[in-house]
Amino acid sequence: MDSLIITNATANSLAEILEIENISFPSPWDEETFLSTFEDKRCISALARENGVVVGYCLALGLASMVHILNLAVHPHFQRHGVARRLIKKILMDASAQEKIYAVLEVRKSNVPARSLYTSLGFSHVSTWRKYYTDTNEDAAIMVKDLRSIVALDVECTIIQNVEVAAHTFHMVLEGDMPPSLPGQFAMVQVSGTNEPFLRRPLAILGNENMHQELLYRIRGEGTLLLSTKKAGESIKLLGPLGRGFTRHDGKEIIYLAGGTGLPPILSLAERIKSGHFIIGAKNRHEIPLLERIKSIANTKVVITTEDGSLGIKGLATDALLDIIKDKGGEDTVVYACGPEGMLREASRLSAQIGFMCEVSLEERMSCGFGACTSCAVRTLSGNMRVCREGPVFNACDIVWR
Repeated sequence: MDSLIITNATANSLAEILEIENISFPSPWDEETFLSTFEDKRCISALARENGVVVGYCLALGLASMVHILNLAVHPHFQRHGVARRLIKKILMDASAQEKIYAVLEVRKSNVPARSLYTSLGFSHVSTWRKYYTDTNEDAAIMVKDLRSIVALDVECTIIQNVEVAAHTFHMVLEGDMPPSLPGQFAMVQVSGTNEPFLRRPLAILGNENMHQELLYRIRGEGTLLLSTKKAGESIKLLGPLGRGFTRHDGKEIIYLAGGTGLPPILSLAERIKSGHFIIGAKNRHEIPLLERIKSIANTKVVITTEDGSLGIKGLATDALLDIIKDKGGEDTVVYACGPEGMLREASRLSAQIGFMCEVSLEERMSCGFGACTSCAVRTLSGNMRVCREGPVFNACDIVWR
């Protein structure tokens, strides 16, 4: 099923969804139930299409601290092809992005294949609801997954594209079944099949959806230079997702600040939240990648700065930040930043001066990626912290800036 696409479900596909629903369940949902679920602002959904035809769907509700998976069905002709697994992973990824802590679902105790699938995805049977299904008086197994315990995997991925999108900056798209990631998390990338270079390279994850992983990197040394020569069809390994991502602060005004090589985690976050101001800074216009993609983010005002004035405002990204925040109160605004240390230090100072929450994603050299070697330690008010383990995202006021 190479052409399987997973997207959000909407009422526009209701006729096809109802067809699958009616052949899948003895007591199917009716049209009104589907419509009311789609209209609920808490709805989290996933829809599977194969060659443009709907072959499966999953609907859930995001509650206070958890996501409740309500309905999952795959057309009989497309079962046992991994469709249900892909649908659930999409729901779990979206729930994690909303910082839900648990996922819960009910399944008939007699449905052994479904229970096996959920178990393989990390769900545990925690209780039994007697005679839950009124059509047959059958018991339901209540299964729960802790969304905070996603384990990093070492996944072999196939390169789909690896193209230069700005000066010495490459956009790589890979296909591979890596666990869902949060904006700000990263992967350790094996750039060579040999021992030269020996160490993997840490790269922020730009995107993780539909079995596709996106990376954006700039050539900075031997490892990334070697990575830039990789062609479509070649395979590389990614260990991830690793590290601590950004914390969502819903209901606040958002300012994104990206400079230098700090674009991937910021763009990933902005594409999830879809509101606020997006400031991107570079030395010149040739060093700004994926600009049209940045401009296309819904409900987001983009501000471009270049040091030479070749595009947007002449100056630094933090100059634009000051212009935006100088007339704002602190309690209702949060700044997310990634880029050169000088930019982060100044963003931290400005945010603290006005009273903003500011989270920064640090860029440090890493050897292992999971905290064993301590080569990426930084000073904080609580002592030395490992960027790969306790970070890379930190509250800016906790960092002891050099």
